[in-house]
Amino acid sequence: MKGHIARICTSFIDIPDKIAIAIYFAGCSIRCKNCQNKELWDKSSGQEYSIQDVLKKIKEHPLADSVVFLGGEPTDQTDFLTELCEKIKNEDKKNLALYSGREFEVLSKKLLENLDLIICGPYKEELHVQGWPASSNQRVFRKENGQWHC
Repeated sequence: MKGHIARICTSFIDIPDKIAIAIYFAGCSIRCKNCQNKELWDKSSGQEYSIQDVLKKIKEHPLADSVVFLGGEPTDQTDFLTELCEKIKNEDKKNLALYSGREFEVLSKKLLENLDLIICGPYKEELHVQGWPASSNQRVFRKENGQWHC
């Protein structure tokens, strides 16, 4: 299975107080007005990666204790994202975070099983805030003892 990935890099800002590996997915069907990553809307903004290719890149970032999925829209490639999350949890034991323009309630149960943090909801420029997350309608869910809390 292959997914469209725009870039993989170290992030010091996407998960507060964590060093993370940021995996930017290419392609977005949501297309929020004034999105900060418009260049990632088209799948052709990235290249195809296998699950093993991504896992190899993750191993190149030994200081990171987390992986964050952003985009574009990662859930446009749900099957690839879900399988990738399962492999990372089983092989690398890292915390996993997802930024999605979709709401928590529509995310697949199988995907939720492997995530630890979700920032969800579409970016809305009229609700922009200074800080995290970027607009006041977006919700932050954390998993504690297997239960999700907002």
